[in-house]
Amino acid sequence: MGLRTGMLSSVSYYIHGDNKLESPRTTPDAVMVQNLMAKMLHNGTEAVVMEASSHGLALGRCSEVDFDIAVFTNLTRDHMDFHGTEEEYRNAKAKLFSRMVDPERHRKVVNIDDPNATSFIAQGNPDVPVVTFAMENKKADVHPLKFELSLFETQVLVNTPHGILEISSGLLGRHNIYNILAAVAVGIAVGAPLEDIVRGIEEVDAVPGRCELIDEEQAFGVIVDYAHTPDALSRLLDSVRELAPRRIITVVGCAGESDRGKRPLMTKIATDKSDVTILTSDNPMNEDPLDILDDMLAGVGWTMQEYLKYGENDYYPPLPNGHRLFLHDIRRVAVRCAVAMGEEGDMVVVAGKGHETYQIEGDKKEFFDDREESREALQYVDELHQAGIDTSEFPWRLPESH
Repeated sequence: MGLRTGMLSSVSYYIHGDNKLESPRTTPDAVMVQNLMAKMLHNGTEAVVMEASSHGLALGRCSEVDFDIAVFTNLTRDHMDFHGTEEEYRNAKAKLFSRMVDPERHRKVVNIDDPNATSFIAQGNPDVPVVTFAMENKKADVHPLKFELSLFETQVLVNTPHGILEISSGLLGRHNIYNILAAVAVGIAVGAPLEDIVRGIEEVDAVPGRCELIDEEQAFGVIVDYAHTPDALSRLLDSVRELAPRRIITVVGCAGESDRGKRPLMTKIATDKSDVTILTSDNPMNEDPLDILDDMLAGVGWTMQEYLKYGENDYYPPLPNGHRLFLHDIRRVAVRCAVAMGEEGDMVVVAGKGHETYQIEGDKKEFFDDREESREALQYVDELHQAGIDTSEFPWRLPESH
């Protein structure tokens, strides 16, 4: 179709004709939304893709946006500090679908693998056409006939009401197949030619910080991902496990001043699904990073006091499932330790920040990019190996200068 397209999302704001703009929040305030869209129109933009967050919908940030298509991908625990309950969270998301009332113009695109699908379809006018997609439910309008996953690409054969599509994408992992299917379903909903749908998806090499591969020609994989909720982390690690790595080594933290209830859940998921987990800080804000880590340790029944006692002897016992758990409150060190432990066939997963380029501690906001830190760690560890230092087992001592 070749439409000039703008975008408002958690990754960035993109105005056709201009550079990408940093997105301080997924959905900007109502005035900024209109300002950005007016600029898009001035620059010749013909279509806009907007990630409508639950915050944005609940606070009316996009109330004056006349959406044509509403897309429901999934609903999992998030933002409990804001919404209070999962029901209120779901209700906020559903506001978007309640605005689908014109059968001639509006369309609903829904993942029917999600148990909440029916309630989203029921929102708005029931006569509005619905295009469904799914991985598991073969009754969906759009679903995969088969797929192959690798460290460098995802190949999927997609069934649609208008024919079968063969897609080769740089978006990695099983969870990204859902995103591919959603994109196909939107294409079907707007009547795009099948070849345009395939071309549009295949032209996307990677989404910044979303299962992004860090490749410095090392013998093991390094992936940076935004997964910062229990469900997202679980799906990410399941996708990585499908690549059949020798070991999964995961770095993960939890943000300060938000949803304390998810902290032990994140640790439980990471330690269940990773061979080695390193807990660390992730925007602690005004909380003590060690207090956050103490909350996270509860996910395996440990306390900070117990962990520090183990550290006195440089021995941290395996968990009951045989997996290992370590922590370091300095994120840069945690990333370097994880990368240093990587050996041929392993997968190192750095989760939580993804595309974000900052770390907030107290009133200080400093530059920090997991992708750059991973690249620097690969170079730094290579120097350690050349110096004859064995980094395969933790704990090992970083030189004081680092």
